[in-house]
Amino acid sequence: MNQDLKVAVVQYQITKDAKDSERKIEELVGTASFKNVDIVGLPEECLGSEENVKQGYDPFQFLQSVAKKYSIFLFGAVYCLDEHNNISNSGFLYNPKGERILLQKKIVLTPPAIEAGFVAGDTIKVLDTEFGRIAILVCKDSFHRYSAWFFNELMKEKVDIVLIPSSSITVSQRSINLWADTLKTMSMLYNVFILAPGTVGLNGIDGVQSFGNSIIISPLKVVLAQGSQERKEILYATLEKEDLDILRDPEAEKWQPSEVPKIKTLKL
Repeated sequence: MNQDLKVAVVQYQITKDAKDSERKIEELVGTASFKNVDIVGLPEECLGSEENVKQGYDPFQFLQSVAKKYSIFLFGAVYCLDEHNNISNSGFLYNPKGERILLQKKIVLTPPAIEAGFVAGDTIKVLDTEFGRIAILVCKDSFHRYSAWFFNELMKEKVDIVLIPSSSITVSQRSINLWADTLKTMSMLYNVFILAPGTVGLNGIDGVQSFGNSIIISPLKVVLAQGSQERKEILYATLEKEDLDILRDPEAEKWQPSEVPKIKTLKL
């Protein structure tokens, strides 16, 4: 990481109405900009439904204008059409000039998304920016049985910050713990900052209750900010370059195994 970074992530209730979402984004990003943050994170499904996109709505025009208007880096995830006109759920990152500098298809799709014909990604893109190396994992990409594999590869690529726009929906009694505990663990084990905006209330697109708990994590200090379960909120924090410098000292690496052992099953 090249410098300290002032960041903000938001959580709010998702609706199917794209114009309503535009108003919420304008309000929240505008408020965050008064804190002189460098980057603002929006949740998954932050702007428009699958139906909106299929009917011709382009979420990127509005997002581009917001990033440029407030001169910030802006990330999140939306439904969109890919280069083959297939529907996908994709993370995005805009720079302060309003240029889209990263687009990342969600890799781990939910059963409803698969049934609806969504196209999954098969590659995690890593981007060098003026403040460090960044990657996007969309929601479930970051907390599943094999998420450690994803983060291990990102660590090999010396990624500094992982952006995780999520809808944080309650699909089981373990949802909040799986979300928060996995992200904290991945941050600490693989030496990355994590910015994870989420949603609250009844998700207007999926029809499922959301649990909030948006979170900003340092691999050294762990939770820098964490949201409530119910309120619309903006969370702020500063990512300090020194946190990574300490953890990436060559001496620290000596305390880690150099390779994964083989497994051998014995029979009695």
